[in-house]
Amino acid sequence: MRRILKVLFCIISVLIVLGCAHKYSTEEYSALESQHNACENDLKKNQDENQKLLQQLQESKVVNNQKSQEIEQCLNDKQAMLDKIIECLEDNKILLQQISRFNDIMKKKNETQVRLNQVYEYILSYLDTERAGDQLSIIKSSERIKIVIPQWVLFPNARSAWLTPSGSYIIKKIAQGLKQMQFDYIEIAGHTDNTALPQETKKVYPSNWHLAQARSLAVLQIFEVQDVPKDKMCAITYAETQPIADNSTPEGRAINRRVEIIIHP
Repeated sequence: MRRILKVLFCIISVLIVLGCAHKYSTEEYSALESQHNACENDLKKNQDENQKLLQQLQESKVVNNQKSQEIEQCLNDKQAMLDKIIECLEDNKILLQQISRFNDIMKKKNETQVRLNQVYEYILSYLDTERAGDQLSIIKSSERIKIVIPQWVLFPNARSAWLTPSGSYIIKKIAQGLKQMQFDYIEIAGHTDNTALPQETKKVYPSNWHLAQARSLAVLQIFEVQDVPKDKMCAITYAETQPIADNSTPEGRAINRRVEIIIHP
């Protein structure tokens, strides 16, 4: 048995030695070299392809970065446009409010103008007799109507603030007419000429301011008795500060001494 094992061992050893001592033939070497060269070529191609892909990847990153910046800019522009739209809407809202207020003002102004014309026509007709007798004049402006009554119609002399009976009658008539009208308020303005007051007059009226004020109050008190609303009246003194004629002549001074009833419809 041992002998057989020794023989088998020898045979195997010889076969191993013979196998390790095998030499490749020229054809086998050429084939291996061709395979090696083909592998190197494939490797080079793969490396080149990989380089191209890396370059494309880098270019794609650059393009992607540019696109990202463009998208961000577009978003910023969109936000700016939205802010501008909101601002325009706010401006439009303010403009609409202003237009609405303007329309309200124009409507009120038109209504006031209609009332003004109606009051003016009524006063012209109501005081036609007094106008014809040069006892008063009626003046209309764009916003008010003024009844101008000379001093000689209302008061006995240039230094008096006591209404005469005929003067009281005219004021009462005007008061009755006012109660038939629609108006916001009435100003009663007293005026004098620029002549200095004598000493005896100064005991009652220290200055032209006081004299003019007393005249406007005399008219206001008649209006009050005739039930013209108190909260729609005021008495004002202008003394000699607003002449409408030349104070250097007697005629001019007589015109400047007056009471004006100013009606604001």
